Amino acid sequence: MNFLQRLLKPAHRTVQRIDPNSIQFRLTAGILIASALGIGGITALTTWRMQQILLSGHKQNTIDVAERFGEDVELYQKMMPTEEALQRVIDYRTTGDLAIWLKSPSDEVLARSQTLSLPSWQAEGISTRLLNLERTNFVGVYPIADHYLVICAGPLKIAEQPIGNLYVAKDITQDQRSFLAVMRSLSLMSSAVLLAIALIIALYIRRSLRPIRQINQLAANVSVSNLGDTQLQLDQAPTEVQQLAQTFNMMLSRLSDAWRQQRRFVSDVSHELRTPLTVTNGYLQSTLRRCQTLTEPQREGLEIATAETERTIGLLQDLLDLARIESGSLRLNLEILDLKDIVVEVAGMADYVSQEVSIKANVISLFVRADRNRLKQVLVNLVDNAVKYSEAGDIVTLRLLRVDKQAQIQVVDQGRGIPLCDQTGIFEPFYRVDEDRSRATGGTGLGLSIVKRLVEGMGGQVKVHSKLGEGSQFTICLPVC
Repeated sequence: MNFLQRLLKPAHRTVQRIDPNSIQFRLTAGILIASALGIGGITALTTWRMQQILLSGHKQNTIDVAERFGEDVELYQKMMPTEEALQRVIDYRTTGDLAIWLKSPSDEVLARSQTLSLPSWQAEGISTRLLNLERTNFVGVYPIADHYLVICAGPLKIAEQPIGNLYVAKDITQDQRSFLAVMRSLSLMSSAVLLAIALIIALYIRRSLRPIRQINQLAANVSVSNLGDTQLQLDQAPTEVQQLAQTFNMMLSRLSDAWRQQRRFVSDVSHELRTPLTVTNGYLQSTLRRCQTLTEPQREGLEIATAETERTIGLLQDLLDLARIESGSLRLNLEILDLKDIVVEVAGMADYVSQEVSIKANVISLFVRADRNRLKQVLVNLVDNAVKYSEAGDIVTLRLLRVDKQAQIQVVDQGRGIPLCDQTGIFEPFYRVDEDRSRATGGTGLGLSIVKRLVEGMGGQVKVHSKLGEGSQFTICLPVC
């Protein structure tokens, strides 16, 4: 059973990969159906024609015997009585597969071949059924049990005198069986040829569609990072596919140029706006500190302006960092670090009135290769988010543990949680889970995007696990040195 399962497993995988909507399946099925109709039609026509030739030969043979029978009897009548002449001609014309009998108008057998007494003709009542035939004046195939006989029947006249009805029967069972065997062989051969054609056609179509699959694979692997370097080379592909590849390459080039211009624009705008806003923020804070004659509405207005300026500066800084990461201009200073020191330092930096940040570690030291400042930025961002979206008095936990060859830092909160449908989108720029995650929380919508890209730049990955009403857990995974 195990051997049979191993033998059928590739075929089962092939069947599972069959797509009825694919071009390959439709072309293969169409050509296969056309081939089957063609080969089947030729086979059926050949079979019918061969059978007609076979039956025509046997029918003509019985007709010739019946037509010459009267002439032969007239020759023998010159030497013997009519009854004896009839039997003499019957014995002369009779062979092992040919039987002749003569019946009077009153349906009595006047003479017959000795062949009808042979066991092969007696079997299954063949002789009896033949002698009891009542049809006259016909030529056709008469099946009896598993035997096939060509029978020619008609009135017999000698010297213009009616004698009775003459029957000539030729056993063609062996020829018919040989013909059927040939037809079975021809059918099997046609099926084998059709199967071979199907296999050849499927392989040829699969090979012909390979350039389209290459385009599909290339399109699936295109990303922002390799958009400018992706080009499709299909020198030996059909002309239409080469034209498609050229159009595809031109589209990728235009997309790459547009994306490069967009990143340059974001980086330049972020850089140019950050400086005047920083100066403006400095003047606002200086005015708030030094001017003692401000009225309460004036001071409140300046405080709001200062807060909004700081938020805008943070947004521009995040945009600048994101643009640098995506353009590849941000260089990470990778070095071997002890994660426990980084986690303790980040927990010590957290200064919140209503939350407490606790540390849990199941290892003494855990070394990874990372950028110290960027890793601290990642952890501060995650802790800051955990605190923002938690209730007052909830505890935010930092866990450090080792799983196989990975170091994991978990930031766990007891906040409102993230819906499952939003967990794959929160790492996209400016993605908002709901209206609460807006200016009320002070976020820019870029923090998690930067976290994801920085961690991936250090060879790690970020995971999230969250349930509504139970909190969230963000996990940073880095390879252990």
